This record gives sequence, C-alpha cells and structure tokens, in this order.
Amino acid sequence: MNKKLIITTSREPSRRTRSFVKELTLAVPHTIKFNRGKSTLNDLKNIAVSKNAYGLLMIYEIKANPSALVYYRVSDVELKRIYLLKIASVRLGREIREYQKPLGIKSLVMSPVNLGSGLPIFAAEAIVEIFKPSLYQGDPPLRAVEVVLVGNSNGMDVSFICTSSERPCGPSFKVMSVKHYD
Repeated sequence: MNKKLIITTSREPSRRTRSFVKELTLAVPHTIKFNRGKSTLNDLKNIAVSKNAYGLLMIYEIKANPSALVYYRVSDVELKRIYLLKIASVRLGREIREYQKPLGIKSLVMSPVNLGSGLPIFAAEAIVEIFKPSLYQGDPPLRAVEVVLVGNSNGMDVSFICTSSERPCGPSFKVMSVKHYD
C-alpha cells in the first residue's frame, strides 16, 4: 500500500492518549504518527497531501483518556469528516497480558466475520475504511497484524493480534457508537 494514514490527536493530549497513538501507529504498518502541536485542520490537510495520505485519524479525549476516533478523508481541497467512533475501555500494551511489540510487520489483515446487524456492522465498515486491512480467508499470513472484531449491539471490541505469535500487539478498545457523516 503506497498511501498512508496519518494519526494525530486533539490539542494538548494526555500522556495516555499519546501512548495510545504510538501503539496504534506501531500496530498498523501503513500509518504515520504526527505530533499536532498548534496545527489547524488546514495545516493538517496540507501535511496529509504532502505525505500522500488517504486519510487522517484524530484521537479525541475526555478526562485524559482516548474517547473518540474521528476519521477524515483527504483531498487536495479539504479534509472531509467521514466517521466518528466513540470508544471506551481503552487498554494499552502495558495493561494487556502477554502483550508484545509488533516487530517486522509487513501488513494489516482481517478475516471476514459474521457480526450480525446494527452497531457491529457499522463499526466493522468504519474500521475497514479507516485502517484498510487486507481481507483473507483460511490461515492468516505471517508477519502481519490481524484486526480482530468481536461484538454485539452493546459494543464492538477491537484488538490487534500478531499472526506469527497469536499475541496482542496493539491497543484494544470498545467501539460504543458510530456516526457516519458521508
């Protein structure tokens, strides 16, 4: 994949939110972490265009915890807000048993799963559009990170698992609601 996803935060992020962005960037191979500072949305658009990014993911926070993922599609003219995913129950690597740092990762993959209807389907569609994992059936490819989705109408659990060791290698969180702006 030539195009990149830029991940950044709202202004003045907490330490926990910065850690979440760092771990997410490590788990998803085609991402770039950008320290926002005082950059405006227009500045972010210009940076995204210069980096050949297909999108920008901004992490919002409430009370020093990541609370939402806001996805913008990049064009030469504007950043167009597409999704807002409210998240909860964020767990960082240091809080996950048997966590490992993802090393030598080549791709992000996902196995198609039967999720039912409602929130799980909306959350899965948003995750696929935001992170653009390659879909596979059968055995997962080696040296990849798999996005694992498990959920029901109360929420969708999202985790990142290294396919070679089958251990968690990214943050985990629960998607509580999805707003689609497109």
